[in-house]
Amino acid sequence: MADPGTSKPKLQVYLDAAHAKCSICLSIWHDVVTVGPCLHNFCNGCFSEWLRRSQKKQLTVLCPQCRGVVQFVGKNHFLHNIEEDIIQSDSSLKRSEEEIAQLDSYAMIHSNIVIETGKSREHKRPRVESEVPDEDYAEFLERFGVASRQCLQCGTEYNGFRCNEDTVHLECHACGREMPLRVDSDAPQLCLGCDRPFCGAYWPAQGNLLRFPCSLDSFKPISDRSISTIPHLAHETNQVEKDVTDRCIRQMGRTLTDVVSELMVKLDNGEIDRSRLQLKHADTISSSTHVCGECYDKLVSFLLYWFRIATPKQHLPPDAVNRSDCWYGYECRTQHHNQEHARRRNHVCRPTRSSGNNGGGGSGSGPSLG
Repeated sequence: MADPGTSKPKLQVYLDAAHAKCSICLSIWHDVVTVGPCLHNFCNGCFSEWLRRSQKKQLTVLCPQCRGVVQFVGKNHFLHNIEEDIIQSDSSLKRSEEEIAQLDSYAMIHSNIVIETGKSREHKRPRVESEVPDEDYAEFLERFGVASRQCLQCGTEYNGFRCNEDTVHLECHACGREMPLRVDSDAPQLCLGCDRPFCGAYWPAQGNLLRFPCSLDSFKPISDRSISTIPHLAHETNQVEKDVTDRCIRQMGRTLTDVVSELMVKLDNGEIDRSRLQLKHADTISSSTHVCGECYDKLVSFLLYWFRIATPKQHLPPDAVNRSDCWYGYECRTQHHNQEHARRRNHVCRPTRSSGNNGGGGSGSGPSLG
């Protein structure tokens, strides 16, 4: 009998190569990015260079094609696949290796970037004229409560950089203070889990600041984080399952941090299926990735799901060993308002109701990490 998965009809999309060209270099996209809200597409390297030049010349970044104000830009993975298909079908459209290398050297867009307009910045960042020496500027602002959220580099040069009138700024999601959008800095400014800006890694990289304006814990590498309690989001907020996981870890003589660290190694090695990881750039997340606290909790919740389905039943607490799997698995809505149902049934399993099967996917019977 044929595998039903192989008999599904495939949709073929035909696209004229003329509609897949960057309006800056007039060639087929390379590492295509999309700008918004106009949704025009460009090579990553081409638009990155346009963005650099726009920052030096004007307050507002305009779309090279329609001249509309650009509010955000990000990589377009769907069009990237189309780009590769077009090159494969017509090798004459392929760029030279030297041209590709040059474009890659210009490219600086690795995740979604929010770009504030000049108009909004004028309201958020009132210009303060002062004769206070540069090294005391930040302290002066804090002492008098003036522009408490203003970017520190708008009045002072740190690490060889000082903002000018054309500098585009990002507002930290944690503390609300602004920082310059730096295309020439290795310090991460956006959380890859949610694409929100955070300044917790940027300011320490600037060196001799009087004080870091944001908590360092708000944004740091996954490998530098530790955790002592299971996140609220874990196991779909099912307190019974969170308690089972906590007792399971304790009776193994382990700590939550140790378990998460071990699972992160498996994630880095590609041993864990990331399909349920609800982060924006799930395929790029590794132990060295900077993420915010909220995204870290989501990551830990995801890893604890895999910890449970990979744990043999005999290693679970006695009262959790003989529970039958809920047909609706982790998607069950009853588990949130019926404690007796949550206690009697295992909900750390895949939904099987649609197939009429009352078995699959529970602790000790679920898919392996590999």
